[in-house]
Amino acid sequence: MIKTKQITKGAMVCAIYGALLFLNQQSALMIESSASWIFAFPVLIYTAMSEVKMGILVTICMGLMTMFFGGFTTWFYSWTSLLIGFLYGVGVSKHVKNMTNFIFCFILSVLANLCIILLWSTLFGIDFYEDFRLISQYIPFISLKVFTYLMIGMLGLLQALCIHLVALMVCTRMHMDIVPLQPLSKVQSPRWVGVCSIVVWIAFFFIQNVLKCPTGIQDLAQILFFVDCALLLYFGVVYFMSLCVKYQKKKWSFLSIFGAFIPGLNLLWMFMGELDCLLQLRKE
Repeated sequence: MIKTKQITKGAMVCAIYGALLFLNQQSALMIESSASWIFAFPVLIYTAMSEVKMGILVTICMGLMTMFFGGFTTWFYSWTSLLIGFLYGVGVSKHVKNMTNFIFCFILSVLANLCIILLWSTLFGIDFYEDFRLISQYIPFISLKVFTYLMIGMLGLLQALCIHLVALMVCTRMHMDIVPLQPLSKVQSPRWVGVCSIVVWIAFFFIQNVLKCPTGIQDLAQILFFVDCALLLYFGVVYFMSLCVKYQKKKWSFLSIFGAFIPGLNLLWMFMGELDCLLQLRKE
């Protein structure tokens, strides 16, 4: 039997979702074009608080609301966000590890962005070559194929980070029974990552400048190079945040994250991430 309280909460989150659809239409589709991941939170919070069956019911109701009150483009942005929000909420309700939820959210976000980009390029003939020309002025060795893959991966990563971090903050504020967050002291920086990074950088240099390799190998080397840079940036952020905790400078925590996104300055973050992996600086 469905409890009256669950029905009331379901109606409330559907109303919140309807308000988001209304704001999206009134703001010239600003929500779906800049922050479509916001659509995931009503169903995410409800599923995390209620039973999975009720989460499925509410997700279907929100999907129908989108069909009736949203535009054609809104369908795809909101439906993918609803699916991600529902599955993430299931993970929270089943006490799945936070990192597992994030990885699963990242995979779904990448697939969702891939489907949307393919759909948009097929229906409306959207061409990313102009964006590629702009990026190639700063990164001349990058190819169009690698640029497309990295753009889809970066969009999926940013969306997954937004959903993951905001969901954890909201669930904590609402005093939900969630898996405790792992402290920074428990985040390991394996030495093998540092060694593999050196190998990737050396191989990338020789493939790009010395050896004549097929295009497929060059593209693979570029992808591995950028993935390695992103991984080192992550360990660099962890290192600088651990310094903030160690010296009780919590107000600098934001800078330890923001600095990883500043061109030029993020080289220091990568360098410290590499040193942390090789020399285990945080264990000293």
